[in-house]
Amino acid sequence: MIPYIIEKFRGGISDENTVGIPGAFKYAYGMDIHKRRDSLSCNWTMLGIKTSSLVNDLIKYTVNARDGTTYAFGNAGSIYAISGKVDDPVVTFVYNDSNGEIKGAAQWGVSGNASSTYLYWATNTSIARMGIDGSPDTPWAASVVTQDYKTTLDSADYHTMRNAGGNLCIANGNFLATIKYDGSFDPADMNLRPGNIIKCLEERDDYVLMGSERIDESEEGHIWSWIDTATNWIQKKKIPVKGVNAMIDTERLLLQGGTTGEIYYSDFANTAPLNSIPAGGQCNPGGVSIYNDLALFGIYGAGDQSGIYSYGRRNINRPFALNHEFRLSETVSGNTISEIGAVWVNSSAAFASYKTAGSTTYYGIDMVSTSTRASARYEGLEFNGGSPHLKKPYISQKVVMEPLPSGTQLSVIYKQERGTTSESESGSQGTGWRYARVGGGSSTAFTTTDATEAEFTITGDARTYEIGLELEPSGNSTPEVTALIGYLGESVEEH
Repeated sequence: MIPYIIEKFRGGISDENTVGIPGAFKYAYGMDIHKRRDSLSCNWTMLGIKTSSLVNDLIKYTVNARDGTTYAFGNAGSIYAISGKVDDPVVTFVYNDSNGEIKGAAQWGVSGNASSTYLYWATNTSIARMGIDGSPDTPWAASVVTQDYKTTLDSADYHTMRNAGGNLCIANGNFLATIKYDGSFDPADMNLRPGNIIKCLEERDDYVLMGSERIDESEEGHIWSWIDTATNWIQKKKIPVKGVNAMIDTERLLLQGGTTGEIYYSDFANTAPLNSIPAGGQCNPGGVSIYNDLALFGIYGAGDQSGIYSYGRRNINRPFALNHEFRLSETVSGNTISEIGAVWVNSSAAFASYKTAGSTTYYGIDMVSTSTRASARYEGLEFNGGSPHLKKPYISQKVVMEPLPSGTQLSVIYKQERGTTSESESGSQGTGWRYARVGGGSSTAFTTTDATEAEFTITGDARTYEIGLELEPSGNSTPEVTALIGYLGESVEEH
């Protein structure tokens, strides 16, 4: 018999179907692969948070303000306050900007008295501001909004804002606008070459980093660096994708570019494509954040693979990995996410805003639970037992695990010859993913409490196999699989 053993799981989603770094897999969602033990277990689920009034547009930018409230800015001009307890936040509508879509937002302090910290947000050609005088219990307070505080922005799709390089920096078409500490405003403090449009901003050391796309929609984007004392940009690096959508500076400067889910690294001297979402997709400028030392990307346009992905590593001896950390609640419910607007972290909790597709558009906000685990799925790489030309029977599949908690369960799924039509849970056959049977019986779910091993039967002969798992938690409890051991038989058919 030919053994096939999987006992490493930290490698994340591979960029190939058959090979990858140790512990890589073809695809997975809802798996926690970054904990201390190298095993497969369920990650936390995402839950919709309370709204005291309807969220009626897509939130694309958020600001964790000094008054303890997160302010969220929508693409129809709405502003919401997210406040209350960390484990039970409430969303409240607080203001509508009649200038329409809000295209960037930030908090910034100017010289003056102790109350000189403001919320700034940009619409198409205007910047608004409001003094931050509230508290977590009384967000938005009684401050006066100056809706047309500045009115000289160029019309642009993005006016992303970022505190960087000692200024409040604002994307302004091919210009970088700034508000300085003394309150002075310059709509064109720095100018990129014509034809390049600033889409996203980041800060690294004393430098302002800018990601751009081409106005002619050619297959190239750029990143740029600038410092306040320079008269023009300092560094420029071409990124071979259709525009840089978002940047996040973690252990590496990471970029998401184009619409096919590509994630890049660049330090201005070197550029490398790191990985991509299997089903493609992209994220918005406000759709990135840092959570538990990992970069988060809110990827949409990937069908049922849309969701919150992480890239990075938790410790130096571990590999950099791409992982579908969290599925949104609407995806779990069977609805299609058409866009993820913003991803942010506040008080150690991760949030994401979204809108759904379909006959009725629904807008919402999810947060990562700290008490309920998510259903999870793991799909291993394709393998052929070293003989791609021979059909082989699958003798048995063993799952080794920590003692199975009460109320949880797991199932083994498998695929032969790269099939595409999945088997239903009721047992109807398909050419794609099928359910293995527990011990050769009729059940597909293993549920024996405190068991540390489970045996499954796989039927049929094939040249190529894929092995996967479905894990079902119970509240805070999750199955934890430490190894998958399969045995292929001798060849039964060569031609």
